[in-house]
Amino acid sequence: MEQTHRILSIYTRLIQQKIVNKEQLAQEWHVSPRTIQRDIDNIRNFLYDTDEWHGYRKEITYNHRNASYVMDNTNEDNAISIYFLITLLQTITPIIDQQVYDYLKLLIKTFHSNHESELFYQLEKLKVSNRVQPLRNLTIANRAINQQQKLYINEGKEITPLYIRYQGFTFNLIYHYQQQAMITNLRTTDITFSPEYFTPRHSQKYYQEITFEMHTSLYESMQHFYENKMMRPPKNGYCIVRFKMCPEDAINLCFSCREQIRILEPDDVRHKVLHQLLKLQETYMINRLPSDY
Repeated sequence: MEQTHRILSIYTRLIQQKIVNKEQLAQEWHVSPRTIQRDIDNIRNFLYDTDEWHGYRKEITYNHRNASYVMDNTNEDNAISIYFLITLLQTITPIIDQQVYDYLKLLIKTFHSNHESELFYQLEKLKVSNRVQPLRNLTIANRAINQQQKLYINEGKEITPLYIRYQGFTFNLIYHYQQQAMITNLRTTDITFSPEYFTPRHSQKYYQEITFEMHTSLYESMQHFYENKMMRPPKNGYCIVRFKMCPEDAINLCFSCREQIRILEPDDVRHKVLHQLLKLQETYMINRLPSDY
């Protein structure tokens, strides 16, 4: 076996947290143990030289008990990160596409083999289906926002995408069309790229400055999602904050976080919230239950 193939094979085994016994490899590849030792030293030198862009150091250590080499895992195999990712998927979107499932499985087998059984058990809790269209729409929408590129929606209607929000058990795209901010379900909407682009400043004018009184814990969660300005510092656990956001997002926020927030201004958005409250009251307090219930 050539040197490049040996080094790649040894490195692959090490990053998969497998032990490397130079005597066994020497017999398997019909080379001397000194040759395997030189290959390991070359990998060590590579890891040392590239330590700055790795961000953390991976040390190859010798285990005298089993006479083999292993790569130390200074970050606990980054297991917390992959656990967090799977938990996030289970919480937000428990049905995933087959391609995403296969990719997660490959990540676990390649980089987290010492936690493989438990991670596979968690992964199996996700439901797998062939959801190519929703996955494609979500990807296109996110790329368009990052590239400041307009989109075609519903057979040729050109829109300016603003941002994506997960609400109502689905991903929604908030966009601008004909001087209005609107929302659409990415699960059921066909979108394609437009050749036209927009500037970030152009998209900002579609947001409104909306003022809320909210619990400080909610503000701590929201502050990273919207441009905001603190209007009154926390007092008795509540603060007054002004956010730049779409009215539709503000209305949904008032209902989803109803125990921690109330809208103060502007009046037109506040009246929309009151209108939705009246509709909710009508649904539960005025309309009768179905007779066949």
